Parts: sequence; C-alpha cells; structure tokens
Amino acid sequence: MKSYTLLTAIFATFILSGTVEAAKTKPTKGTILKAQQDSGKESGTITVKVTPKKKKGDTSPAPATAEEKSFKISETTKLETVSGKKKDTTSTPAKFSDLKEGSAVLIASNKKSVDSVKITKAKKTKAKKKTAA
Repeated sequence: MKSYTLLTAIFATFILSGTVEAAKTKPTKGTILKAQQDSGKESGTITVKVTPKKKKGDTSPAPATAEEKSFKISETTKLETVSGKKKDTTSTPAKFSDLKEGSAVLIASNKKSVDSVKITKAKKTKAKKKTAA
C-alpha cells in the first residue's frame, strides 16, 4: 500500500511539472530583420531581432545586445494582424507576404514548431533633442 501511494505521488509530480513548464513558455517579441518565403507557398523562414528584457527584481543592467532568432513558418501556422489599443484590439487574418522587414511580431511557439504569429504596429521611439552649444 505504501509503494502504491509513493508511485502515485511521483506520477502526480511528473504530471504537474509538465503542465507548469508548458504554462511558463512566453511568446517571443521582436522585430523582423528578414523574411524568406518558400516559392508558391504560404510558408518560409523569418529572422527576428529579440531584445532581452530586464527582470523586475534584477538589479544588474539589462544586456544591451539583441539576439537574432530564426523561425520556420509552416502553412498551418496562424498568421494575424493586430491593430488598435490594448482594450480595443482587432485581429484580421494575414498572409506570409504581410511579414515585412521592420514589422513588430509576437511569436507563440513550442519547442518544435511555431503556433501563431501576430503582426503588431512597431512602437515609435522618441528622438532625443539636441541642445545648441
């Protein structure tokens, strides 16, 4: 009886650790550097510039270097364009040709394949004013 309880506890631990790990995967946010479409298909490869974020409790400076990641987009990947403000967003279906250089994207993927790509409007950066000397 004790061995049955022990095996049940171990089995439950493995199941819970797998679901918690799956829930921890966050979408990748970045800017498209290059998009290569396969000829005649709605699939291809995109290269995205991803800037690592600083964690809340971390006092060390955020890494200044952005890394480049490549993602294989298949015909089953859900592509959509998202527009509007946070509460009033609308999403419309997109095609691979909508993935252009400079577009901001949010990529949801598991370890094997890309599930969805959301094309968003790139944030505007404020230009610093130069003071006359």
